[in-house]
Amino acid sequence: MAELAELNAQLGLELGEGATEADLEDKGLEEVPPQVLRLGALETLVLDRNQLTALPDAIGALTELRELHVRHNGLRALPDGLSAGCVKLEGLFVENNKLGALPSELGSLTQLKGLIVNRNALTALPPSVCACLALEGLYCDDNRLGELPADIGQLGALEELSARHNALSTLPASIGGLSRLRELRLSHNRLSTLPQSVGSLVSLKGLFLDHNRLQTLPVEIGGLKAVEDVNLESNKIKTLPVTIAHLESLKGLYLENNELQALGFAPQTMPQLRKMSVAGNALSSAETQRLTDAGIELGAAPVDQ
Repeated sequence: MAELAELNAQLGLELGEGATEADLEDKGLEEVPPQVLRLGALETLVLDRNQLTALPDAIGALTELRELHVRHNGLRALPDGLSAGCVKLEGLFVENNKLGALPSELGSLTQLKGLIVNRNALTALPPSVCACLALEGLYCDDNRLGELPADIGQLGALEELSARHNALSTLPASIGGLSRLRELRLSHNRLSTLPQSVGSLVSLKGLFLDHNRLQTLPVEIGGLKAVEDVNLESNKIKTLPVTIAHLESLKGLYLENNELQALGFAPQTMPQLRKMSVAGNALSSAETQRLTDAGIELGAAPVDQ
């Protein structure tokens, strides 16, 4: 109790022995205070914006922990104790660190719903992440990922997958198993093809594949009946499958800076389609005019995509 009182005085906190939340953001910490690791009832621990280079293995003693925030630090690895002990964890937020890998036993976190590892140095995700069956959001932008786990389709609860600014060249065929996926953000990668199974993403609302190396799209893409926005800007697409016209919910289709000489489908037959981008292609002025005549607004995709 005296040690905890000393920590409170030192850091301007009001933690009690039964505390369920500890906010230690921006406290200049170089290590996690041992007093915090003894708060057995802790459910939320915030350690953002410190100078941490490691977490102690003893963090696994926080068996009631639901959320762990360690953003904007200098972490190079996560301890095995995290996945071994913090089995009730629902949110793990470790963006803006120097992580080169995630624990191989990450799949032990079977209640994990949100995993945010943006802006690290990850070259791969551990295969065991596919055992996190409660996962709803997986965010791994700005890393060095060359591929996604082969069994990622097992994540049946996943609703958002974002892996922008990586080095992905292919997608696993199992991705079609993500039946609840609503947002797929894979901009700024090295994708040259898409698996046929992408057409099985029946809940998908947004598909963002701009700044890749795509030359063609699978005809199965026409199976995306719920999709509303598709961004394919800055690829190398020469032709589009006629099944694009089957996207009955499509509102925005962004095709700027490709190698299209013709659209190959009639956008005016798609009643929901309201906005397109087509600049930087080789479309005839007559075809562009037909889009305008159909009431379709021409302009680049929103920047937040």
